[in-house]
Amino acid sequence: MKAGEAFVMGSLTLDNRILMAPVKTGYGTPEGCVTDRTVAYFHRRAQGGAGALISEPLFIDRRGREHPKQLGIAGDDHIEGLARLVSAIHDGGSKAIAHLNHAGRGANPKASGMPTEAPSAAACPATGVMPEVMSAVRVHEVIDAWAHAAGRAKQAGFDAVEVQFGLGYLVAQFAQKRTNQRTDEFGISEDGVNPFGDRLLDAIRATVGPEYPILVRLSASEQVDGGWTLEDAKQLVRRLQTQGVAALHIVTGSVCDSPPWYYQHMALPPGVNQKLCAELKRETALPVIVAGRMDDPDEIETVLRKGVADAVGIGRALVADPDLPRLMLQGRTDEIARCGHCLQGCLANVKAGIGIGCIINPTVGHESVVVEPAAVKKRIVVVGGGPAGLQAAITLRERGHDALLFEASDHPGGQFDLAFLVPGKGDMEHPYGHLPAKAERLGVQIWLNVEAGFQRIDELQPDEVVIATGSTLRMPSIPGLEGALNGEDLLLERSRVGKKVLIIGGGLIGIESAELLAPKGHEVTIVELLDDIARDMEPVSRKLALKFLQQHNIPVYTGTQVLRFEGGHALFQHGQGPEERIGPFDTVVVAVGAQPRDVLSEELLKKGYNVHVIGDAKQPRRIYDAVREGWETARLL
Repeated sequence: MKAGEAFVMGSLTLDNRILMAPVKTGYGTPEGCVTDRTVAYFHRRAQGGAGALISEPLFIDRRGREHPKQLGIAGDDHIEGLARLVSAIHDGGSKAIAHLNHAGRGANPKASGMPTEAPSAAACPATGVMPEVMSAVRVHEVIDAWAHAAGRAKQAGFDAVEVQFGLGYLVAQFAQKRTNQRTDEFGISEDGVNPFGDRLLDAIRATVGPEYPILVRLSASEQVDGGWTLEDAKQLVRRLQTQGVAALHIVTGSVCDSPPWYYQHMALPPGVNQKLCAELKRETALPVIVAGRMDDPDEIETVLRKGVADAVGIGRALVADPDLPRLMLQGRTDEIARCGHCLQGCLANVKAGIGIGCIINPTVGHESVVVEPAAVKKRIVVVGGGPAGLQAAITLRERGHDALLFEASDHPGGQFDLAFLVPGKGDMEHPYGHLPAKAERLGVQIWLNVEAGFQRIDELQPDEVVIATGSTLRMPSIPGLEGALNGEDLLLERSRVGKKVLIIGGGLIGIESAELLAPKGHEVTIVELLDDIARDMEPVSRKLALKFLQQHNIPVYTGTQVLRFEGGHALFQHGQGPEERIGPFDTVVVAVGAQPRDVLSEELLKKGYNVHVIGDAKQPRRIYDAVREGWETARLL
């Protein structure tokens, strides 16, 4: 099989074997209705060439809602907007599949305004929320709600529906004894079978008719002790084959029990989903789709050629680059913006309520914004080749301006240059390489090893100057602190690091420093002035980091100020408590944040130049913010 071949699922035929997997956008209204932003986002992805787009999870009942801005299909008031969405996907050239879900104990009571519900009283470990036990009457109501939701999907024009049986959501909760201790008709039988999923599919089939395609998404494993296993999944797959299902969509993880696997975090070993999928494919004649960090064109073709799966589901990678399918099928793989699986622009933004974004694609969520060709061609100097400067130069060239970029080091990249050197973050090398390559492809004039001072810029007489010179790491003034290192020193191995290390600062850089040093045998201690650590990390990475610190028995002092150093010892104070002494330490690493670096804008402004300061040169923030600001500034010049 090849990616470009047609893919048949029951009565539905796709032009190719690439599907967009469900990814939450956070673009809906508080009532769960489609917005113009939603329509533009999905239309752009359809234009990229995927055979089908599977919608973000649509809640079939308000009590099963996960997010305040999640799209719904729980009432007839949702149909009109969903029909608009389907029309946009069809106009873009893809088929549309509605993903139907009820989160059960994984739901968000703040989003629904109601308590969560589940088969039994088993709290969701990720949230700590204890659900109410569903009565038998309520279970039947939810089955009916699912069937009505499928009917609405068909009425809205969706080409198929996908039912969520996995990832620790409601159907999966009914299917295993640790979350289902019921003794009524919806309990688990002696042979380990639960009727909930069967009755659910029967109800949907009775509503949509015999020919309408129904896909099932399921976990090959929940990757948690005592949870759903590969053997459980094999048994389910064999049953599903007799129930008129059009295709299976294989993933791993559980929203409540194993969020890193659920989100396919970059720190996890690659290829696990594919291996598990191959095992399940041996159990069924049904078409099988595999998802999970599927963004490498070579890997996609290998998976299909070897028969590991019949098609691939791609989620975040199509957020990063909606044109991945088209570029891949055209053999232009070097132009693809690869996802770094960092969760910074997607999960973190959705959690924050601002909607999905991407560190490598600043247009996500702004697909309706037209970047106009420049009315007047300008010569524009960009100082700094980090994420902000590169994106600004790229957008300037796309608009027709002459973009001249100066970078003081021997290679562009800025923060990206270090991101993939951190343990468990190797995937960040993919987006790191994309921006410089795209800038070069578009004809940005790049000067490396050049410090662009005022005189050099003045000689060029530019129409506009963009300052993107980044930031410098802060070094606190602490008596006795000498020869301290920073996170950059560690990653680039600029200095020898002693056995006992004190890290001052428990934010992202401090935690990453500990993750780098502890596995190498260094004895690490962290001191943080604030009352909590890892506050600037996205949620899943933060949980992994806290687990790492615990596993390596790393002492962490929060709410603590280092007062001075004496003979290698650190004197510190916790809150208003007495002065304490720890150490001695061989090495001190300072990770207390950064400050803007901008020595040019003031003089340029005095000489009458139009100056725009962006990225960390304006205010140190995330890579996502730098790229976004570079795009926004350049599109308006």
